[in-house]
Amino acid sequence: MALKRILHVALASGFLLAGCTGNGEENSVNQANNSEEIQSATEPSASSSAVEIIGTGQYGRGAQSDGQDTNSTEEPMRILTEDADAIIIYFSRSGNTENLVKMIYNETNADVLELTLSEPYPEDYEETVERANAERDSGNFPEINTEIPDLSQYDWIFLGYQTWAMTLSNPIISFLGTNGELIDGKTIYPFSSNAGYGEGNSLQRIQEILPNSMIEESFTVEDEAVVSSQNELAEWVAD
Repeated sequence: MALKRILHVALASGFLLAGCTGNGEENSVNQANNSEEIQSATEPSASSSAVEIIGTGQYGRGAQSDGQDTNSTEEPMRILTEDADAIIIYFSRSGNTENLVKMIYNETNADVLELTLSEPYPEDYEETVERANAERDSGNFPEINTEIPDLSQYDWIFLGYQTWAMTLSNPIISFLGTNGELIDGKTIYPFSSNAGYGEGNSLQRIQEILPNSMIEESFTVEDEAVVSSQNELAEWVAD
């Protein structure tokens, strides 16, 4: 893929990922079960550490969450560097979409920004569905509780979400509605997990909100197949 080749050139000429301690408002990354901070540097590095892909065991209708989006024991994934040309922006409720994020990161070393909510969805799936339906009916989508960095350096955005009610998940609609002007005009690579019904109209919704962006070929996979889709996702990144 032209994008993957460009990212690797940028990596070789641009930045070093160095782990240290810090707080959630600073550039930080959670890889597997370790919370680390990633800071920009000018020294070149051949590659950064790969992150582990772990099956969530929670799939489709009825999938439980711990009420803290992906997990309550880890900080949100946040990898910000000075020289990256691409960033992965995503929301994940039960961890399946986050596994796709880790796969893309391992392939591209793009920066990463996990979106979290001021009021996380309930642990119970049916309660989450009830709340999500009410949000869509009222148009009052959840407030994003993530410090959004300057996105002007990025040419490519990997946008990760779940298909809810045959469209974009509510947190991504909220993010795009509030911050769409920051990425409109950039090249968007959508990727998603679903419960067996595909992408719905999510790509059209992205194009409606980001009319000046180029929406590239998407990648979607049923959540039960996320962990076993690493080869297919690598091919998508490489195309």
